[in-house]
Amino acid sequence: MARIRTIKPEFFTSSDIAELTPLARLFYIALWCEADREGRLAWNTKTLKFRYLPADDSPIEVIAKELIDSGLIVPYEVDGVKYAEIPTFSKHQVINNRESPSTLPARVHDASPRVKAEGRKEGKERKEDASKQRRETLLPKDFEISESVRKWAAEHGYNRLEERLDHFKDWAISKAAKYSDWDAAFRNAIKGDWAKLQPCKPVLSVMAGAV
Repeated sequence: MARIRTIKPEFFTSSDIAELTPLARLFYIALWCEADREGRLAWNTKTLKFRYLPADDSPIEVIAKELIDSGLIVPYEVDGVKYAEIPTFSKHQVINNRESPSTLPARVHDASPRVKAEGRKEGKERKEDASKQRRETLLPKDFEISESVRKWAAEHGYNRLEERLDHFKDWAISKAAKYSDWDAAFRNAIKGDWAKLQPCKPVLSVMAGAV
């Protein structure tokens, strides 16, 4: 049963969201409507694709894996039935008091005190390490097209990189956007054609169509 959910303006410039492909972002939002008040939902990608991306010729398993790999969705299984949980659901959604309680089983966590204690310690250490490694910053003043981005763009058939860079810089400055990986954010802007320079199909696709 679909439900009404809310979306915050800062969602669109959040680093973990901006690094997703556009359809993955849309599918993630759709899953909020599918989830119950605890952020749980039945996990059947074919059904979810039919329900929320019916007109898109999209690789739903690839999109789902993108959300799972990013940690935005956690699939689990209870008594042979597949479910999924949105870990940050309660943090970002204000649930109507009239909404029915969840009827889906919760994801099982290890209840061992020793394991839990070690898990908390390891989790804290990982979080601290991650914060050191992935600290978000404003656009660096000297940000330019790196060799890795140029190589990636050439492999995927993207051109007009300087124009795309100018648009990306203007956008990042106007939004005061923060990212931990600016190369990844720029690649995402290229893939999503933020500069609206299409048609710009990958070279391999054009060649395949011409054969």
